[in-house]
Amino acid sequence: MFTPPPSPGQAPRTTSRMASSSLIPSLKRRIGRRTRWTVVLVPMALILITASTRYLTHPAAFDMFSEPTLNWETLSNRASDWTPHKRHPQPAPAPADNANAASTLGSLTLSGSITSLTGTTSGNPASPTSTLPTADQTVPTIPASPPDLPTPFPQPFDSDLSQNFSSVSCFNFFANMTNTVAFRACRPFSFLLQSSADFIEAQDNLTTLNNIVWGTCNTSFTEDDCSTNMAWFSSNLESSCASDLKDGNSMAVGTQIALNAFDVMRSAGCLVDPTTNTYCYLDAVRNSNPSDTYFYSLPLGVSMPNNTIASCSACTKSLMTLYYGALDNSSQSAGLKALKSTYNGAAKIAAADCGTAYATLTTTASNGALPARTAPRRLIGSFAVALALSLLSLL
Repeated sequence: MFTPPPSPGQAPRTTSRMASSSLIPSLKRRIGRRTRWTVVLVPMALILITASTRYLTHPAAFDMFSEPTLNWETLSNRASDWTPHKRHPQPAPAPADNANAASTLGSLTLSGSITSLTGTTSGNPASPTSTLPTADQTVPTIPASPPDLPTPFPQPFDSDLSQNFSSVSCFNFFANMTNTVAFRACRPFSFLLQSSADFIEAQDNLTTLNNIVWGTCNTSFTEDDCSTNMAWFSSNLESSCASDLKDGNSMAVGTQIALNAFDVMRSAGCLVDPTTNTYCYLDAVRNSNPSDTYFYSLPLGVSMPNNTIASCSACTKSLMTLYYGALDNSSQSAGLKALKSTYNGAAKIAAADCGTAYATLTTTASNGALPARTAPRRLIGSFAVALALSLLSLL
Protein backbone atom coordinates (compact mmCIF):
# COMPACT_ATOMS: atom_id res chain seq x y z
CA MET A 1 0.00 0.00 0.00
CA PHE A 2 1.30 3.49 -0.86
CA THR A 3 1.96 5.78 2.14
CA PRO A 4 1.92 9.50 1.26
CA PRO A 5 4.93 11.57 2.42
CA PRO A 6 4.49 14.09 5.19
CA SER A 7 3.29 17.58 4.28
CA PRO A 8 6.05 20.07 3.42
CA GLY A 9 7.17 22.32 6.32
CA GLN A 10 5.59 20.13 8.99
CA ALA A 11 7.97 18.16 11.20
CA PRO A 12 7.14 14.57 11.94
CA ARG A 13 5.38 14.06 15.27
CA THR A 14 8.13 11.84 16.55
CA THR A 15 10.67 14.61 15.95
CA SER A 16 8.54 17.18 17.85
CA ARG A 17 8.10 14.84 20.77
CA MET A 18 11.85 14.15 20.89
CA ALA A 19 12.66 17.88 20.85
CA SER A 20 10.17 18.54 23.65
CA SER A 21 11.49 15.70 25.75
CA SER A 22 15.05 17.04 25.44
CA LEU A 23 14.09 20.62 26.35
CA ILE A 24 12.18 19.76 29.54
CA PRO A 25 15.15 18.22 31.44
CA SER A 26 17.34 21.18 30.38
CA LEU A 27 14.73 23.65 31.65
CA LYS A 28 14.40 21.76 34.93
CA ARG A 29 18.16 21.76 35.46
CA ARG A 30 18.30 25.51 34.81
CA ILE A 31 15.51 26.19 37.30
CA GLY A 32 17.15 23.87 39.83
CA ARG A 33 20.50 25.65 39.57
CA ARG A 34 18.86 29.06 39.98
CA THR A 35 16.92 27.84 43.01
CA ARG A 36 20.02 26.39 44.65
CA TRP A 37 22.02 29.60 44.13
CA THR A 38 19.13 31.67 45.46
CA VAL A 39 18.93 29.51 48.60
CA VAL A 40 22.67 29.99 49.17
CA LEU A 41 23.15 33.64 48.19
CA VAL A 42 20.06 35.26 49.73
CA PRO A 43 21.01 34.31 53.36
CA MET A 44 24.61 35.42 52.67
CA ALA A 45 23.41 38.78 51.39
CA LEU A 46 21.14 39.26 54.40
CA ILE A 47 24.00 38.44 56.78
CA LEU A 48 26.35 40.91 55.06
CA ILE A 49 23.69 43.63 54.98
CA THR A 50 22.93 43.11 58.67
CA ALA A 51 26.65 43.30 59.58
CA SER A 52 27.26 46.39 57.46
CA THR A 53 24.23 48.26 58.78
CA ARG A 54 24.34 47.27 62.45
CA TYR A 55 27.93 46.70 63.60
CA LEU A 56 30.25 48.37 61.08
CA THR A 57 30.91 51.90 59.94
CA HIS A 58 28.81 52.35 56.80
CA PRO A 59 27.05 54.92 54.63
CA ALA A 60 23.66 55.91 55.97
CA ALA A 61 22.08 54.63 52.74
CA PHE A 62 22.67 51.06 53.93
CA ASP A 63 20.11 51.63 56.68
CA MET A 64 17.37 51.41 54.04
CA PHE A 65 17.69 47.63 54.38
CA SER A 66 17.54 47.50 58.17
CA GLU A 67 13.97 48.67 58.78
CA PRO A 68 11.01 46.33 58.28
CA THR A 69 8.57 48.74 56.61
CA LEU A 70 9.53 51.66 54.38
CA ASN A 71 7.61 53.47 51.63
CA TRP A 72 9.14 54.28 48.23
CA GLU A 73 9.65 57.97 49.08
CA THR A 74 11.64 57.05 52.22
CA LEU A 75 13.65 54.46 50.29
CA SER A 76 14.54 57.06 47.66
CA ASN A 77 15.71 59.55 50.30
CA ARG A 78 17.73 56.91 52.19
CA ALA A 79 19.42 55.63 49.04
CA SER A 80 20.81 59.09 48.23
CA ASP A 81 22.49 59.56 51.63
CA TRP A 82 26.03 58.12 51.45
CA THR A 83 27.38 59.91 54.51
CA PRO A 84 29.29 57.35 56.69
CA HIS A 85 28.43 56.98 60.35
CA LYS A 86 29.42 54.72 63.24
CA ARG A 87 27.71 51.55 64.41
CA HIS A 88 24.26 51.71 65.93
CA PRO A 89 24.07 51.56 69.74
CA GLN A 90 22.65 48.48 71.38
CA PRO A 91 19.12 48.93 72.77
CA ALA A 92 19.16 49.92 76.42
CA PRO A 93 17.83 47.29 78.83
CA ALA A 94 14.78 48.01 80.95
CA PRO A 95 15.67 50.00 84.07
CA ALA A 96 15.96 48.08 87.30
CA ASP A 97 13.74 48.71 90.29
CA ASN A 98 15.86 51.33 92.05
CA ALA A 99 14.01 51.01 95.35
CA ASN A 100 14.50 47.26 95.55
CA ALA A 101 18.12 47.57 94.43
CA ALA A 102 18.83 50.17 97.08
CA SER A 103 17.35 48.07 99.87
CA THR A 104 19.34 45.03 98.74
CA LEU A 105 22.64 46.86 98.40
CA GLY A 106 22.17 48.70 101.67
CA SER A 107 22.69 45.49 103.65
CA LEU A 108 26.03 44.70 101.99
CA THR A 109 29.41 45.88 103.23
CA LEU A 110 33.02 45.52 102.16
CA SER A 111 35.65 44.29 104.57
CA GLY A 112 39.31 45.27 104.50
CA SER A 113 41.31 48.47 104.35
CA ILE A 114 41.24 50.94 101.51
CA THR A 115 42.70 54.35 100.77
CA SER A 116 40.54 57.49 100.80
CA LEU A 117 37.05 56.25 101.51
CA THR A 118 35.53 59.72 101.45
CA GLY A 119 34.83 61.99 98.53
CA THR A 120 31.93 63.33 96.54
CA THR A 121 30.87 63.75 92.97
CA SER A 122 29.19 66.94 91.91
CA GLY A 123 27.97 68.72 88.85
CA ASN A 124 24.95 69.76 86.85
CA PRO A 125 22.73 67.89 84.43
CA ALA A 126 24.27 66.86 81.12
CA SER A 127 23.81 68.99 78.03
CA PRO A 128 21.01 67.93 75.67
CA THR A 129 21.90 65.55 72.85
CA SER A 130 23.18 67.37 69.79
CA THR A 131 21.08 67.24 66.64
CA LEU A 132 24.18 67.27 64.43
CA PRO A 133 25.96 64.02 63.47
CA THR A 134 29.15 63.55 65.48
CA ALA A 135 31.34 63.99 62.39
CA ASP A 136 29.79 67.45 61.78
CA GLN A 137 30.35 68.72 65.32
CA THR A 138 33.36 70.82 66.32
CA VAL A 139 35.63 69.23 68.90
CA PRO A 140 35.62 71.60 71.90
CA THR A 141 38.86 72.59 73.56
CA ILE A 142 39.77 71.38 77.03
CA PRO A 143 37.87 73.43 79.65
CA ALA A 144 40.04 76.07 81.28
CA SER A 145 37.90 75.94 84.43
CA PRO A 146 35.77 73.17 85.96
CA PRO A 147 32.84 72.56 83.59
CA ASP A 148 29.31 71.47 84.43
CA LEU A 149 29.45 67.71 84.96
CA PRO A 150 26.50 65.35 84.56
CA THR A 151 24.74 64.44 87.80
CA PRO A 152 25.00 61.61 88.47
CA PHE A 153 28.29 61.13 86.68
CA PRO A 154 28.29 58.17 84.24
CA GLN A 155 29.21 54.96 86.03
CA PRO A 156 30.07 51.40 84.98
CA PHE A 157 27.32 48.78 84.87
CA ASP A 158 24.72 51.55 84.89
CA SER A 159 22.07 49.26 83.41
CA ASP A 160 22.09 46.39 85.94
CA LEU A 161 24.11 43.54 87.45
CA SER A 162 21.97 40.76 86.06
CA GLN A 163 24.89 38.60 84.98
CA ASN A 164 24.88 35.06 86.30
CA PHE A 165 27.54 34.68 88.98
CA SER A 166 29.00 31.41 90.17
CA SER A 167 29.09 32.61 93.78
CA VAL A 168 27.17 34.95 96.06
CA SER A 169 30.47 36.43 97.25
CA CYS A 170 31.23 37.62 93.71
CA PHE A 171 27.82 39.27 93.32
CA ASN A 172 28.25 40.93 96.71
CA PHE A 173 31.68 42.18 95.66
CA PHE A 174 30.28 43.84 92.53
CA ALA A 175 27.30 45.31 94.37
CA ASN A 176 29.57 46.89 96.97
CA MET A 177 32.33 48.05 94.62
CA THR A 178 29.98 49.85 92.25
CA ASN A 179 28.34 51.69 95.16
CA THR A 180 31.52 52.59 97.05
CA VAL A 181 32.76 56.19 96.91
CA ALA A 182 36.35 54.95 96.59
CA PHE A 183 35.40 53.46 93.22
CA ARG A 184 32.79 55.89 91.92
CA ALA A 185 34.71 59.08 92.69
CA CYS A 186 37.71 57.85 90.66
CA ARG A 187 35.57 57.77 87.50
CA PRO A 188 37.63 55.01 85.86
CA PHE A 189 37.92 55.58 82.12
CA SER A 190 38.72 51.88 81.64
CA PHE A 191 35.27 50.97 82.96
CA LEU A 192 33.34 53.78 81.28
CA LEU A 193 34.67 52.75 77.88
CA GLN A 194 33.79 49.13 78.50
CA SER A 195 30.51 49.03 80.42
CA SER A 196 28.77 52.42 80.71
CA ALA A 197 25.69 52.97 78.55
CA ASP A 198 25.60 56.66 79.57
CA PHE A 199 29.19 57.16 78.43
CA ILE A 200 28.48 55.58 75.03
CA GLU A 201 25.34 57.69 74.64
CA ALA A 202 27.32 60.85 75.43
CA GLN A 203 29.40 60.30 72.30
CA ASP A 204 26.55 61.80 70.30
CA ASN A 205 27.30 65.17 71.92
CA LEU A 206 30.98 66.17 71.90
CA THR A 207 30.41 69.01 74.37
CA THR A 208 28.97 66.63 76.95
CA LEU A 209 31.64 64.04 76.19
CA ASN A 210 34.34 66.67 76.59
CA ASN A 211 33.09 67.49 80.10
CA ILE A 212 32.93 63.80 81.03
CA VAL A 213 36.50 63.15 79.87
CA TRP A 214 37.61 66.22 81.83
CA GLY A 215 35.89 64.67 84.86
CA THR A 216 37.85 61.42 84.50
CA CYS A 217 41.09 63.40 84.43
CA ASN A 218 40.19 65.66 87.37
CA THR A 219 38.85 63.67 90.32
CA SER A 220 38.37 64.53 93.98
CA PHE A 221 40.86 61.75 94.80
CA THR A 222 44.43 62.06 93.62
CA GLU A 223 45.59 59.82 90.81
CA ASP A 224 47.81 57.89 93.25
CA ASP A 225 44.91 57.31 95.66
CA CYS A 226 42.71 56.06 92.82
CA SER A 227 45.47 53.75 91.63
CA THR A 228 45.78 52.32 95.15
CA ASN A 229 42.03 51.87 95.40
CA MET A 230 41.81 50.01 92.08
CA ALA A 231 44.67 47.72 93.11
CA TRP A 232 42.79 46.94 96.33
CA PHE A 233 39.62 46.11 94.42
CA SER A 234 41.58 43.91 92.01
CA SER A 235 43.11 41.96 94.89
CA ASN A 236 39.73 41.44 96.55
CA LEU A 237 38.10 40.45 93.28
CA GLU A 238 40.58 37.58 92.95
CA SER A 239 39.44 36.13 96.27
CA SER A 240 35.74 37.02 96.15
CA CYS A 241 35.29 35.89 92.54
CA ALA A 242 37.76 33.00 92.42
CA SER A 243 35.19 30.53 91.09
CA ASP A 244 33.83 33.04 88.56
CA LEU A 245 37.31 33.79 87.24
CA LYS A 246 37.96 30.06 86.97
CA ASP A 247 34.69 29.57 85.08
CA GLY A 248 35.53 32.45 82.73
CA ASN A 249 32.62 34.66 83.79
CA SER A 250 32.87 37.55 81.32
CA MET A 251 31.96 40.24 83.86
CA ALA A 252 34.49 39.02 86.42
CA VAL A 253 37.27 38.60 83.84
CA GLY A 254 36.56 41.94 82.14
CA THR A 255 36.42 43.76 85.47
CA GLN A 256 39.78 42.37 86.56
CA ILE A 257 41.29 43.54 83.25
CA ALA A 258 39.75 47.03 83.62
CA LEU A 259 40.96 47.37 87.23
CA ASN A 260 44.52 46.43 86.25
CA ALA A 261 44.42 48.78 83.25
CA PHE A 262 43.15 51.76 85.28
CA ASP A 263 46.44 53.69 85.26
CA VAL A 264 47.33 53.33 81.60
CA MET A 265 43.77 54.00 80.45
CA ARG A 266 43.37 57.08 82.62
CA SER A 267 46.50 58.43 80.92
CA ALA A 268 45.14 57.37 77.52
CA GLY A 269 41.82 59.15 78.07
CA CYS A 270 43.62 62.31 79.18
CA LEU A 271 46.00 62.52 76.20
CA VAL A 272 45.95 66.00 74.64
CA ASP A 273 46.54 67.10 71.06
CA PRO A 274 48.85 70.08 71.68
CA THR A 275 48.14 71.63 68.28
CA THR A 276 44.42 72.04 69.01
CA ASN A 277 44.30 71.79 72.83
CA THR A 278 41.65 69.07 72.57
CA TYR A 279 41.41 65.61 74.07
CA CYS A 280 42.72 62.99 71.66
CA TYR A 281 39.83 60.68 72.53
CA LEU A 282 37.31 63.24 71.27
CA ASP A 283 39.28 63.60 68.04
CA ALA A 284 39.02 59.83 67.63
CA VAL A 285 35.28 59.77 68.29
CA ARG A 286 34.65 62.56 65.79
CA ASN A 287 36.75 60.89 63.09
CA SER A 288 34.58 58.97 60.62
CA ASN A 289 37.41 56.42 60.39
CA PRO A 290 36.74 54.16 63.42
CA SER A 291 40.34 52.94 63.58
CA ASP A 292 41.35 55.71 66.00
CA THR A 293 38.82 54.53 68.58
CA TYR A 294 39.92 50.89 68.19
CA PHE A 295 43.31 51.73 69.69
CA TYR A 296 41.69 52.80 72.97
CA SER A 297 40.31 49.29 73.57
CA LEU A 298 43.67 47.51 73.32
CA PRO A 299 44.30 47.52 77.13
CA LEU A 300 40.91 45.82 77.58
CA GLY A 301 42.03 42.86 75.47
CA VAL A 302 40.12 43.85 72.32
CA SER A 303 42.31 43.06 69.32
CA MET A 304 42.55 45.33 66.30
CA PRO A 305 40.67 43.95 63.25
CA ASN A 306 43.10 42.94 60.51
CA ASN A 307 41.21 45.00 57.93
CA THR A 308 41.70 48.23 59.93
CA ILE A 309 43.17 51.12 57.98
CA ALA A 310 44.98 53.42 60.42
CA SER A 311 44.49 57.18 60.07
CA CYS A 312 48.12 57.82 61.08
CA SER A 313 47.14 60.69 63.38
CA ALA A 314 49.61 62.23 65.81
CA CYS A 315 47.29 61.33 68.69
CA THR A 316 47.29 57.62 67.87
CA LYS A 317 51.08 57.68 67.64
CA SER A 318 51.22 59.24 71.13
CA LEU A 319 48.78 56.59 72.36
CA MET A 320 50.93 53.74 71.03
CA THR A 321 53.98 55.35 72.59
CA LEU A 322 52.13 55.46 75.92
CA TYR A 323 51.24 51.76 75.65
CA TYR A 324 54.80 50.81 74.72
CA GLY A 325 56.14 52.70 77.72
CA ALA A 326 53.70 50.96 80.06
CA LEU A 327 54.62 47.52 78.72
CA ASP A 328 58.31 48.37 79.03
CA ASN A 329 57.83 49.41 82.68
CA SER A 330 58.18 46.34 84.90
CA SER A 331 56.05 47.87 87.66
CA GLN A 332 53.13 48.36 85.24
CA SER A 333 53.46 45.54 82.74
CA ALA A 334 52.69 42.75 85.21
CA GLY A 335 49.02 43.71 85.31
CA LEU A 336 48.70 44.47 81.58
CA LYS A 337 48.38 40.93 80.25
CA ALA A 338 45.47 41.94 78.02
CA LEU A 339 47.47 44.79 76.45
CA LYS A 340 50.41 42.44 75.92
CA SER A 341 48.19 40.18 73.86
CA THR A 342 46.83 42.98 71.62
CA TYR A 343 49.59 45.57 71.34
CA ASN A 344 51.87 43.96 68.76
CA GLY A 345 49.05 43.14 66.36
CA ALA A 346 47.95 46.79 66.43
CA ALA A 347 51.55 48.00 66.13
CA LYS A 348 52.07 45.89 62.99
CA ILE A 349 48.94 47.32 61.38
CA ALA A 350 49.95 50.88 62.31
CA ALA A 351 53.48 50.35 60.99
CA ALA A 352 52.14 48.89 57.73
CA ASP A 353 49.94 51.95 57.11
CA CYS A 354 51.99 54.74 58.66
CA GLY A 355 55.64 53.62 58.51
CA THR A 356 57.87 51.64 60.86
CA ALA A 357 58.64 54.72 62.98
CA TYR A 358 54.96 55.18 63.83
CA ALA A 359 54.72 52.31 66.33
CA THR A 360 57.37 50.18 68.02
CA LEU A 361 56.97 46.44 68.49
CA THR A 362 57.70 45.04 71.92
CA THR A 363 60.46 42.50 72.43
CA THR A 364 57.83 39.76 72.77
CA ALA A 365 56.69 40.31 69.20
CA SER A 366 56.72 37.21 67.04
CA ASN A 367 58.70 37.29 63.83
CA GLY A 368 56.87 37.29 60.55
CA ALA A 369 55.23 39.46 57.97
CA LEU A 370 52.71 42.15 58.68
CA PRO A 371 49.17 40.83 59.01
CA ALA A 372 47.33 40.16 55.77
CA ARG A 373 44.52 42.57 55.03
CA THR A 374 41.05 41.46 54.24
CA ALA A 375 38.62 43.50 52.19
CA PRO A 376 37.72 46.81 53.87
CA ARG A 377 34.35 46.90 55.58
CA ARG A 378 33.15 49.54 53.15
CA LEU A 379 33.70 47.15 50.23
CA ILE A 380 31.93 44.37 52.12
CA GLY A 381 28.89 46.58 52.57
CA SER A 382 28.93 47.60 48.88
CA PHE A 383 29.20 43.97 47.84
CA ALA A 384 26.24 43.12 50.05
CA VAL A 385 24.09 45.79 48.39
CA ALA A 386 25.14 44.77 44.87
CA LEU A 387 24.49 41.11 45.64
CA ALA A 388 21.06 41.86 47.07
CA LEU A 389 20.05 43.95 44.03
CA SER A 390 21.26 41.32 41.58
CA LEU A 391 19.29 38.62 43.41
CA LEU A 392 16.16 40.77 43.35
CA SER A 393 16.50 41.12 39.57
CA LEU A 394 16.59 37.33 39.20
CA LEU A 395 13.49 36.68 41.30
